[in-house]
Amino acid sequence: MDNEVSKKSIIIIITVIAVILITAGYFIDTDILKPTFFDKMLRKIAISQTISPKRLFVKTWRISRNSYIDKTMNNQDWARWRLRYFKKIKTMDDANVAINSMLASLNDPYTKFLLSDGFNKQMLMLDSKIIGIGIMVNKTEKGVIINHIMDNSPAQAANFIAGDTIVSVNGENAAAKDIDKLIASIESGKVKKVQLTVKRNNQLITKELSAKDIPIKTMNYKITKDNIGIITLSNILGNKSINDFKSILKDTNNTKGLIIDLRNNYGGIFINALQMANYMLDVDKIVSIESRVNKKYQIYSADEKIFTNKPIVILINKKTASAAEILAGTLKDNLNAILIGENSFGKNTIQQIIPLANKTGLIITTDKYLLPSGDDIYKKGLKPEIEIQNTNKDVQLETGEKLLNSIVKNKK
Repeated sequence: MDNEVSKKSIIIIITVIAVILITAGYFIDTDILKPTFFDKMLRKIAISQTISPKRLFVKTWRISRNSYIDKTMNNQDWARWRLRYFKKIKTMDDANVAINSMLASLNDPYTKFLLSDGFNKQMLMLDSKIIGIGIMVNKTEKGVIINHIMDNSPAQAANFIAGDTIVSVNGENAAAKDIDKLIASIESGKVKKVQLTVKRNNQLITKELSAKDIPIKTMNYKITKDNIGIITLSNILGNKSINDFKSILKDTNNTKGLIIDLRNNYGGIFINALQMANYMLDVDKIVSIESRVNKKYQIYSADEKIFTNKPIVILINKKTASAAEILAGTLKDNLNAILIGENSFGKNTIQQIIPLANKTGLIITTDKYLLPSGDDIYKKGLKPEIEIQNTNKDVQLETGEKLLNSIVKNKK
């Protein structure tokens, strides 16, 4: 039987489900639960430990076996990985290769092993900041492509743009490097200067950039002359996100309609997404969570609504992912919000971040979520009621404004 759980009981479930992460690209997976004091203490204890590479491999093997969402481990004998590598591991490089090979067999892009630099970066992003030059990349058949440039970053100041192909990093061929090591060399924060060569329109561009602390902008808003509130959420990270969103809802409370722009929003802290929905809903279902042991938990909003009901339009695209999909989906199901744009990314799995010894960490899929309607958006995403490919003119936003004005006019 389903267990109905109010928002006030979410903390009980948190200890089980731990984290939601999104990967529309490398290190876009940052939908993690807000760390408690206890979590931080455990993390410090774990990462302060130094154990042998062999023990680290065995520990990761055991955690994966006991926690991964699919108890069949992708229909394979998980013991074979221990037998295959146990006697061969002598160094951390050996352990890294063995663990990554083992996890790759799950065919799950969201389950991964993080070395020190990668783990530190993942944790920094929880606080809405990053150390580096401010780019995110994907390795494709065409090469290593920049898919996102962060605001107020050295990369933005140097006029790098999404779509640039990275040719070399500090003189080393980018295409020949392991993607994890490439990211680490660019964004570790240990390297203060990065020489980046990119290819754009068959031209090579080389610039030297200095790494710095980059605050990750999460949201802003404006009210149009037609009295429509437009809230832009670029991600749902950081400790301030909930209060910022609550403040924006109050500031836009007297508008006649609301547009929530979730385009290119790769997600954020899971609890933040629940709380944001909570501020807009009566006692309604937000999500259902299905565990690896086939138990289902239904999470409901509490009585903390500050939103005055009005027409809502939500803008989405193919980079709207996970926690952002939760927010869009629950507002669509409960408040009849109208989705405009492109199909969203389509990720519904839940991950846990587990700090390990030797300053490493494991991100592992443990559960999945369903929207209030029961929809499973895995790989298919949210389908907009009004499907529009965007242009430089931002037709999606213009359509949203026209639609809201029309709805309000017809209600009079």
